[in-house]
Amino acid sequence: MGDDSLSMATSREDRVRQSIAEYIDRRLEWYSQCSYRQLLGKDFAIFAARGVTTAEEYVVEAFHALESSSEETMIGSMWQKVIAAISADTIDSGDLTTVRDGAVYVCELKAQANTTNSSSFPQELRGLRQRMSEIAGRRRASAQPVKAALCITRDWKSVDEVRTFTASDVVRENRDLDGFEYRYLSGAAMWRWLCGVDSQYGLLQPLSALETETVKIARERTIIRLQTELLHALRERDLGTGIDDVVTLSERLNEERNRKYRQRRKR
Repeated sequence: MGDDSLSMATSREDRVRQSIAEYIDRRLEWYSQCSYRQLLGKDFAIFAARGVTTAEEYVVEAFHALESSSEETMIGSMWQKVIAAISADTIDSGDLTTVRDGAVYVCELKAQANTTNSSSFPQELRGLRQRMSEIAGRRRASAQPVKAALCITRDWKSVDEVRTFTASDVVRENRDLDGFEYRYLSGAAMWRWLCGVDSQYGLLQPLSALETETVKIARERTIIRLQTELLHALRERDLGTGIDDVVTLSERLNEERNRKYRQRRKR
């Protein structure tokens, strides 16, 4: 590897490490703001069926579920910023746009392939088409065509192909998308196309060297704090410490919120 290539790789890895450091800071902020009331919005039946019987156990399990959902959202935003930072001719202005293969591509990033099977998928394609139209309107002087790309960041399948949406004969509201063409990229093919690497993890490895001790400590302290807060709320209402008591607490808090909501509506 020449000096220029080595410098470029080092700069790219530095940007990724800076992004992961910023992500960790956001996680620390999230832990500090996490409230036991957020845990009460989960489906209690899931945790009861898992064998959870006490308030303390519930906090641990519900916290992990809430944490995972938040992490997926934050890490998705982080990787979009990373791609914009290390990918040539790529801009993140809310939407990710890149110049590739003689065309301007409007990119929709998704973490996993199963999101393309959801009922909201046609609406996402519709959003891509709208953004294509807006960009095409701003680039009338350019001869470059504007196209759509659906990019899956995590997938064992490495795919790069052009797909065409075919509307169902049953679902009439998607007829406007019939024939809409988009480029589908997933896994290693997507990372090579956008960033010239086979995997995002190669930019971070060794993963074991990441500075994460503060996160580990924050997670442990947050669980203890949430358990303390929940037990205190249960005692305040003369409730026990079982999973059914947690359900009762949640119902009472909802009643209080609904009462306040109705009072505000009357004013």
